[in-house]
Amino acid sequence: MDSLHLPTARIVKADPPRAIVKKAILLAAGVGDRLQPFTQEFPKCMVPVNGVPIIVNALTHLSDAGVTEAVIVVGHYKEKLYELFGDTFKALKITYIESEDFTTTNNIYSLWLARDHLDEDVFLLEADVFFESALLEKMLVHESGSLAAVSQHQPWMSGAVVSLSKDGNIQALMDAREQGPDFDYSKVFKTVNIYLFQKEFLRRYFLPHLEAYIASGDVNEYYEVILHAMAHRVDRQLGAVQCDDTRWYEIDDENDRLAAEYLFSSQERRYELIADQHGGYWRFDFVDHAYLYNLYFPPAPVFVHFKNNIQDLVLNYPVAQNPLAQLVGGLINQPAERIVVSNGASELIKIISNQVTGRLIIPVPTFNEYEEAVPEGKLVRFMLEAPTFQVDVDAFAEEAALHGATIAIVVTPNNPTSLSVPKADLCRLAEKLGKQGCILIVDESFIDFCAEPESLTLVNELDTYPNLVILKSMSKSYGIGGLRLGYLLSSNIEFVEAVRAEVPIWNINGFAESFLRLAPRYRREFAKSCIKVREDRDDLYQRLDLIPGITAFKPDANFVFCGLPSAGPSGPDVARALFVDHNILIKHCAGKSVPESDRYLRIASRTVAENITLVNALESVLDSYGYLNFGDK
Repeated sequence: MDSLHLPTARIVKADPPRAIVKKAILLAAGVGDRLQPFTQEFPKCMVPVNGVPIIVNALTHLSDAGVTEAVIVVGHYKEKLYELFGDTFKALKITYIESEDFTTTNNIYSLWLARDHLDEDVFLLEADVFFESALLEKMLVHESGSLAAVSQHQPWMSGAVVSLSKDGNIQALMDAREQGPDFDYSKVFKTVNIYLFQKEFLRRYFLPHLEAYIASGDVNEYYEVILHAMAHRVDRQLGAVQCDDTRWYEIDDENDRLAAEYLFSSQERRYELIADQHGGYWRFDFVDHAYLYNLYFPPAPVFVHFKNNIQDLVLNYPVAQNPLAQLVGGLINQPAERIVVSNGASELIKIISNQVTGRLIIPVPTFNEYEEAVPEGKLVRFMLEAPTFQVDVDAFAEEAALHGATIAIVVTPNNPTSLSVPKADLCRLAEKLGKQGCILIVDESFIDFCAEPESLTLVNELDTYPNLVILKSMSKSYGIGGLRLGYLLSSNIEFVEAVRAEVPIWNINGFAESFLRLAPRYRREFAKSCIKVREDRDDLYQRLDLIPGITAFKPDANFVFCGLPSAGPSGPDVARALFVDHNILIKHCAGKSVPESDRYLRIASRTVAENITLVNALESVLDSYGYLNFGDK
């Protein structure tokens, strides 16, 4: 008999059951002192994130999730909330509970005031959390009963944290008082301060504890103390809903609000926000090919030292200029009297610009800070000509004499071109300028990334040329942008002392001082780190140079200068597309003092893997514009 052929049944996977929660309690009574001056006229929960008040965001998502009543515990400027909502918002009925003692009590008391509403399944929210609707959806379809939303702990987070059992329940809750200096945050989760409590959990466990705390007079506690006491009881477990893939932010101060605005912005808007900043990028989740770091220094023991001595470094005054100069002198093998130690090179640039009696001349394009620091009418720009962007030192000296320049600055390797000026040329320039009564300042901030830095530096020429000054940002080469360290070096003691006179007595913090004390121990590690940077940079250059239409200049620093063909999108267009489509930030050179500045990019080298990702993303962007057809290698 022939086999019987039946149609295969199509198995449809059902969505997980969805809990039905009709009521939410929002705690919104507090003053929010850290959000002044806004909270001098409004309640904290009305702080806007991209124009949307925190509480409006919460109520919108609660209404969309099927909640029909929102109970809001109010206090500080409660009238503003009455005016904003009245009795309803969207599909929500609004019920207000007033706390008259909001300045002297904490959220456990606010929740106790709403105790009559803890007689059914409820969402409990603190009204300073801005979140997306997916967070509530996660809780409503979760398998467990009563739930707490949690996320892996991040550096910006503070407050109560929890540890989880293997089955995903909260097994311990630790408030800030239990999080000492050696606390391991890698193994805990931050509570989002959004909960789903089921009726039976509230009736049997939570409410009796809440009443007991209030009866004992503990009105200035956080309600998490109840969860802390209950977390150790197996029969009263609270499930955890991990929300690491869901956007949320607890907003306690203006920094939090700005971070939340970035988090909840479109990628296009994020680019606009980042473009207006000058650092602090570590707070945001993108790959930074814009700022110029040595990724392989300092070594781990330096950070261990900071951690072990953080209390002393924070509480005590650092040393002043003379000891600092001795520390830098020991590191670079130079006499202390020749050195001025600065809070990054930018502090020195500003001081030097104030020393200009005639005019200051500088080859451009170069680091914008030099041009921006010089007083109006005293700056002379010496244009570097494409396609080589090399400094003609003879023409430069003639131009300096023509304009009566008393200070000349040359950056080598230059930023943004990543090109060095030969040492012999700089020595000839120093001699020419010396005869003209002009000081030559050579910025060697990137020289450690050159193939043979010892053969390029002018440190050993200081005695030959008394008009020679070396300036160096340690932030770039040593990878310590946050410590802000730099120095000036010259045998011209009169000039050194003039600059020192403009430096504040405590211009360097304790962490930077501590680094200077540690750095000599790690000379070998520093040398190896620079070699690694060079290797990665050379690999990046070779990959960029293979892209059709791109002119990559062979670099000496830890970044690559690239030219774009005259046809097609501009540097700003390419930079924006890299960020918006690939979450990668680079620098375009629009606004630099060079003709067609918008046709150039500056790309910082990172690890080989990150550089490959960058190159692939750049090719994708260019291809999307039809850009790869504009030129062949």
